[in-house]
Amino acid sequence: MNQASHLLSSVSSRAKKEIRSKGGIHSREKIYLKSSDTNSSETASSFALRMFVSELFSGRRDITFVRKETEASLIMGDKTLDDTADELLASVLDGTVSSYLTSQKTRTVHPFSGISAEEISAYAKFFGWRKETPETTDRIHDFLKEFSVTRPSAKYALKNVSDKLYEKADIISAQIDTSRKIEERN
Repeated sequence: MNQASHLLSSVSSRAKKEIRSKGGIHSREKIYLKSSDTNSSETASSFALRMFVSELFSGRRDITFVRKETEASLIMGDKTLDDTADELLASVLDGTVSSYLTSQKTRTVHPFSGISAEEISAYAKFFGWRKETPETTDRIHDFLKEFSVTRPSAKYALKNVSDKLYEKADIISAQIDTSRKIEERN
């Protein structure tokens, strides 16, 4: 198996595993592809998501892609492991982790959330992505990148915490509300 086919197989199998772990794809699903682009230009991860989805759903006639997020029964996003870890650490440092405790109205899956941005960029390049991926100059991103050199599981740990916060959002929010009510009575 050459390096390119190994990369394709690895990314595809890990992305499919992430989808299965978040409830899979149901028949008659209405899917909205959500890009985390910060500006109007496409990123390697959004391009890679479109390539992955086209391969994944090739030949399936029981699903529909919709143009509006509000029409979707499933949102598929393009966040990578780096994006997920950076976002949670930034939320912790900013004191905005409570944003993870709001229930999502529409089920959301980020198939690449367990795969590094570097691997997703290489995957996109295999499918013809020719734009340069700008190096992130965010301090949190730089810190995590450096920290992960000696602690390679750090980003995965942050991803797992992020998943659990979203998964248990209703329970944690209810417990916080109950604690606040008890404090107010005392």
